[in-house]
Amino acid sequence: MLYKLAHIIKERFGFIWDFIEWVNATLFCITHKKQLKTLPAVLSECSSEYKFRLAEPSDVDALVKFFANQPEEAYEFFKPHNFDAKAIKKVVNNKAFQTIIVCHEQIIVGYFFLRCFVNGKCFRGKIVDKNWQGKGIAKQMGIVMTKVSQTLGMRMFGSISPENYASLASAKASNEIKIHQTLENGYYYIEFLPKKD
Repeated sequence: MLYKLAHIIKERFGFIWDFIEWVNATLFCITHKKQLKTLPAVLSECSSEYKFRLAEPSDVDALVKFFANQPEEAYEFFKPHNFDAKAIKKVVNNKAFQTIIVCHEQIIVGYFFLRCFVNGKCFRGKIVDKNWQGKGIAKQMGIVMTKVSQTLGMRMFGSISPENYASLASAKASNEIKIHQTLENGYYYIEFLPKKD
């Protein structure tokens, strides 16, 4: 119900949605200030061949190019926001979005985010560059997202189409998944749990 209501507000009452987002981001920053300060170190610890780091406003142009270079089919299941400079800058500057890029020798090879809410939940999304798929990057991103969500003390959720076999396989490789329900659009509403040893 809340999921549906949020989409109605976002689509029909943009100014109300912007205010809600501002309030959420402000409260999230206040309540998670200590944990947020530790994220650069957490991401550094997770880095090896691929470097994980928080996206910055100076990355916007590179991210626009990254998204523009992906084939049209990459966006069949990945539509969390628009991919123009204005939209990406808005996401990067929103403190409730933990936007993270994956780099290999200064080249962006992956992008993911945790969209955090003051109710203790976050929602994830990820995409790997078409030329870097099949190298285990998506699995590493899933592991890092889990570590970030645990650092922030957040439960992590997302939605995956049952037809998106690659995303489902990637999710199962890095997390235990719990399907809470099937949404009206047919997507699974999933909670991503730490992998059991």
